[in-house]
Amino acid sequence: MPQKGGLEAADKTRPQKRRRLRLRWLVAVLLISVGAGLVALFASGPVRVPLLGSLLAHQGTRGPVQLSVAHASLDFTAPDGINVLISDVEAEIGGASPVRISLPELVAPLDRDALLGGNIHFSWLDLKNPEVRVGLPGGPAKVPEMEPLMEAIDRVSDVIDDQFARRALRFVRIRNASVELSGKSLRRFDGIDADIFRSENRAIRAYAKVTGNVSTWRMELARSAPEGGSQKNIGVVVNGITLAELLGPDATVAQGKGFGLPASAKIESRLTADGKFLTANAVARVRNGWFQMGKTLVAFDDAAVSLLFRQGRNDIEITRSHIIRGNTRIFLNGGIAPVEGDNAEWRIFLDSENPQFGSADVPEAPHMMDGIQVRARFDPQKRLLSIDRFTARSGKAVAHGVAYLEITPEGPYLALAAEGEQIPVAVAKQLWPITLVPPARKWVNERLKAGLIEKVSFTGAVRPPAFDHRDPNPGWSGNDMRLDMTFSDAAVTPVGDIPEVSGLNGTLVVQDETLTVTARDGGATASTGGPVQVPQAVFKILRLPLRDGKLAEISTRIEAAALDLGAVINSAPFKVLEKAGLVAGGVEGDGQLDIAASFPLEKTIDIAKIDWQATGNLTDFTDANPILGHTVAKADLSLVADRDQVAITGRGILDGLKADIDLVVPLGESGIAARQDVVVRVSAKQLKDKGIDLTAFLDGAMTLSVAKAAEGQDFVIDLKQTDLRLKALGWQKAKGVPATASFRLVETDTDRKIQGFRLSSEGVDVAGNMNLSEKGDLVSASFDTFRLRPGDNVEVEIQKASDGRYDIIFTGASFDGRGLVRNMRDPGGSKGAGDFSEGARIAATIDKVTGFNNQSIDQFSGQVETGAKGLMSADLKGLVNGRSKFEFVVADQGGAQTANGRFEDTGATLRFLDLYERMQGGAGSLSVAMADEDSWVGEFNVRSLQITEDPAIKRIRERDRSKFNQDGSVASTREASGNASFDTLVINFAREGDQLTISRGALQGNALGGTVSGTVDLAQQTMSLTGTFVPIYALNNFFAKIPLLGFALGGNSGEGLIGVTYKLSGSVSDPVLSVNPISAIAPGIFRKMFEFQSN
Repeated sequence: MPQKGGLEAADKTRPQKRRRLRLRWLVAVLLISVGAGLVALFASGPVRVPLLGSLLAHQGTRGPVQLSVAHASLDFTAPDGINVLISDVEAEIGGASPVRISLPELVAPLDRDALLGGNIHFSWLDLKNPEVRVGLPGGPAKVPEMEPLMEAIDRVSDVIDDQFARRALRFVRIRNASVELSGKSLRRFDGIDADIFRSENRAIRAYAKVTGNVSTWRMELARSAPEGGSQKNIGVVVNGITLAELLGPDATVAQGKGFGLPASAKIESRLTADGKFLTANAVARVRNGWFQMGKTLVAFDDAAVSLLFRQGRNDIEITRSHIIRGNTRIFLNGGIAPVEGDNAEWRIFLDSENPQFGSADVPEAPHMMDGIQVRARFDPQKRLLSIDRFTARSGKAVAHGVAYLEITPEGPYLALAAEGEQIPVAVAKQLWPITLVPPARKWVNERLKAGLIEKVSFTGAVRPPAFDHRDPNPGWSGNDMRLDMTFSDAAVTPVGDIPEVSGLNGTLVVQDETLTVTARDGGATASTGGPVQVPQAVFKILRLPLRDGKLAEISTRIEAAALDLGAVINSAPFKVLEKAGLVAGGVEGDGQLDIAASFPLEKTIDIAKIDWQATGNLTDFTDANPILGHTVAKADLSLVADRDQVAITGRGILDGLKADIDLVVPLGESGIAARQDVVVRVSAKQLKDKGIDLTAFLDGAMTLSVAKAAEGQDFVIDLKQTDLRLKALGWQKAKGVPATASFRLVETDTDRKIQGFRLSSEGVDVAGNMNLSEKGDLVSASFDTFRLRPGDNVEVEIQKASDGRYDIIFTGASFDGRGLVRNMRDPGGSKGAGDFSEGARIAATIDKVTGFNNQSIDQFSGQVETGAKGLMSADLKGLVNGRSKFEFVVADQGGAQTANGRFEDTGATLRFLDLYERMQGGAGSLSVAMADEDSWVGEFNVRSLQITEDPAIKRIRERDRSKFNQDGSVASTREASGNASFDTLVINFAREGDQLTISRGALQGNALGGTVSGTVDLAQQTMSLTGTFVPIYALNNFFAKIPLLGFALGGNSGEGLIGVTYKLSGSVSDPVLSVNPISAIAPGIFRKMFEFQSN
């Protein structure tokens, strides 16, 4: 039985063991699966770990720090080990100025060595896009809020220090952070990248780069809090920050006001061991800065302000601060303190010992004063600055003042009052602000040399427009500004190069928008060394409020010897003697002058804009030097002078004779006509009697002025009432058109030279030199400027040859040839004229010759020879409008002459000659045989031409296209064109004496054509032409203007003639037209109409 029981028990235990074994295997497989799953899970990337965020938040919450973490993850796949990823972290640090930190993302790599030892340490922290908000209490007496700000920085530093210590961090990296300082004035700084380090002695250093709205600036922060120490130290250094960054996001930053200047700042603060504020010293500095006030640029080399803050005190001490610009050095001390009670005002104390002023634009040496003291109040709510006392002392000189400046939405309002006494002018010039009436300040700096301000008082009130130079409203008017000053022993150089006047006593008054300086009892020394008395002088600035348009006026009386007076009036801006061409020196006598001048008061005074007048008297005046070619002695004279002329009247000895003197001496190029006793009206014939033969070119009266010169005589001829002509070139100036010729005539025993010849008129400028024979005939001439019309740019050389003819050479870039063409086209126009009546040889090389109807000949070159009877030979070439060849040759052949022309564009050539405007194209040729000057036979041919816009053609086509209705009425078709193309144009002509005969004229085309024949009497200028109509408008008119053909085809410019037959008779200039009554033809340019061809 026992055996049986034992077997049964054994049988029961075997299944249990098998079940336990299977369970163990199952658990093992499960653990392996879970482990493999976890490994696969963590190998896939960051894995969120529940409760890890809460654990980290619990560990981070200590003391005033409250920390919350929304999510935490582990990343085993990070290249630098195991990273803890924390999201949406919020940290609040309590205190008087609470701090709230938001961390959207934080990466913290675990220190693997510490982790193997059972500790959780981080190697470093990476904070992305954190936001820090510091709540400052603000308030009217809390600007700037240094105490809570430093304490908040310290609390944040404590948190950072604790995290560095607990987590054994090597550094913290922050990217794209933002800091917001809340309170009365919101400030926000974005784009902050920083790196934070901690040393073993608990010193924290942060290096940050801030991408601001205006500039990118850098900041370095260091906090020292040694273990067991009695106090903490915080230092902040900022470089490159601008004032615009500190004004807040809603502030409007005006350009040119200095808000964009890069500055450096340094803050050193001390706190107790438990983080209570003790002191802070803030220093801000700007180097090489500038800002603009109105139109004036205010610059400085170095400006620094140092502020000291103390625990428990609302006042701010201004420790040694400075402003430096060149030799101007001002060092300041003072303070800013709130007024007790509920008043929002701040009291301001400023003191400067021994400030030195040395403006760069003031010629005097720098001046060091005893001191300046300012006591003021500022109400930030009303934005009102009240200067209750301003005092400046320098020896006996003292100035006191008060002022009020209120900043309103419309702009600043300023009111001030000041008074002073015993102030040297040199000191006043150094203290005059460069922004206060800059033009007047510049004049005073340059012109006021010395003196003492015995007493001065000033009151002023200006409105907002005065501070905006773009506003035309000056911001003050009337007596808003009032100044009264008395001065003594002043020295001034009034204007230009007038010598310095010293010893002046007088007053300066600003009243009714006018500054008036009245001075007396002055004296000066002329450049000749003699004394000049100035018994009285007045200087005014009118329209004082205007930004632009101020006007200065000076009036003074001077008394001196004539020699010294001459030196004064020959100073700039008068330059009377120099402009009049008179010699300074060699004069005797005494006199007085009253001088008045006015000029725009601008930043830079333009001497040319100074308008002046002088009146005076000279007694017993003698000048050894000629005045307008005359000597004056023992004269009592009255003078009236201005910028244009000097008028001299009186009695004395003129050229050794007693005379009544009446002279007008023009100054410079004023255009005033000189008046003297040798001014006479002459004719060309009378001028020839003086050895100048211009009868070939002049006709009419002239006004001739003659003055003695070193080598001869200077002539100025007024040609306004003279008919001036150059017939050979087709140019003429009519009477009444202003013109002037001037030159110097130098005579020798054998010839006469005209030097510096210049002819000036409307659009005319001819300048050069000429040589005349003893009899006054032209021998040679050279004109480097020869412009008869505005477009001319040529030079001319003329030389008379042994045969009596002249060789003339034209060279240049451009010449207007219309007058020459018109002259050659007239009957007899090719014959010589004037001094060229015997003929001339002309050579021309001109880049461009301008003709009629906007046509030109480029690359023109030619040679023309004329004689007493007319044209002898010619060889002319060029490109019409720069494209089509133009050739015309007149040559001698067996004792006779031939004229041949080739024209690639006959239409353009005719337009150039103003003969006919409606021909287009056409290759033309002209062939003329001339047995002598009065016997011609010739032919003119044109192929492939077109007549455009001819009224005759248009009307005849309208007639041809008219259709008849059944009732006999005319039904008009579409409008006919005035254009027609022709194959050939042929004109055969002959001349005998004064009679020109057209034996045959024919025009052939596909649609239209005609014939003409008849005679023209060139001497009587009459015609008799008959023909059959061809609608070619004005064709005979252009032939009439060809010199070689005379007026063969007659007629002036006008409309065409439409008809069947016609006859033209009578005067060439006004012919009588007879037509067939059945021809509805209107008169045109052809004097004889052509016959229709069969086609």
